Amino acid sequence: MKKLYCDKYDSKMVSYLSLFLYDDIRILLGKDINRKVVAVHTWNLLASAEKPISQVWKDELYKLDVPTNVFVHNQYFSLVPGVVFNPDFLDTYLAFSSDLPVDLKTYYTGLDSNNVQLVGGMDTKLFQLLSDGKSYVSFHHGASSFLSYCLNEKSKLLPQEILVYLFDKSFYIAAFDKQSLVLFNKFNVQSKEDLLKYLFGITNQLGFDRKHCRFTLFGKHGLFEIKSNWALDYFKNFKIEQIHFNQSYHPGTESFANTNHFESHWEIN
Repeated sequence: MKKLYCDKYDSKMVSYLSLFLYDDIRILLGKDINRKVVAVHTWNLLASAEKPISQVWKDELYKLDVPTNVFVHNQYFSLVPGVVFNPDFLDTYLAFSSDLPVDLKTYYTGLDSNNVQLVGGMDTKLFQLLSDGKSYVSFHHGASSFLSYCLNEKSKLLPQEILVYLFDKSFYIAAFDKQSLVLFNKFNVQSKEDLLKYLFGITNQLGFDRKHCRFTLFGKHGLFEIKSNWALDYFKNFKIEQIHFNQSYHPGTESFANTNHFESHWEIN
């Protein structure tokens, strides 16, 4: 099922596109020359018997030949320190984190002034379909925006911090020790009890003190009816937070900013 947050827009105003591919939803943002959102199209996979990814590359907005960023939320990713990174070994980096299919297209994104490289991969056929008709298209792992936000905020962090972005019964987690990133990963959960078990386990693994570590949750906390006081019996400093904005909107599209998708507030730039 396709949803338009702005069904009328001037294609001449669209200078950039950003496409976000989640398991359950596809999000396409059209932006003007100043990267201000002028159109939003979404496809909900759970509400449709169709295969919405085939609708994306046929969409009149996506077919515009303007610079396009594609963000792929999947299991193929690996973090590599910038000092040892070599773009000739992308397949090797990904093989450390999971078994790879034969037909995989790899790419990478520099974060934190290239101190960290986030390597990702996707099906080669899908890569080609999304690239067709594009003079310039860039691919990134979907975690790029969340991780860039965490690294952008690191100067404000306490000595022990754990940040979580919850979405589609999955979550990304980034842990910082004295403002240095010490862990980043993605896990699947079916309940808030599952989430709690992961938080306990990761806290113990890192040797963090539950009385002093700060836990911050972003995203779809309503999915599991998580309230701000839910974890206070276990963690003394737990909060549900809204992401700061680096996205801006034209009138008619701003309702998308009320969603809990991370990219409705923040996109790596």
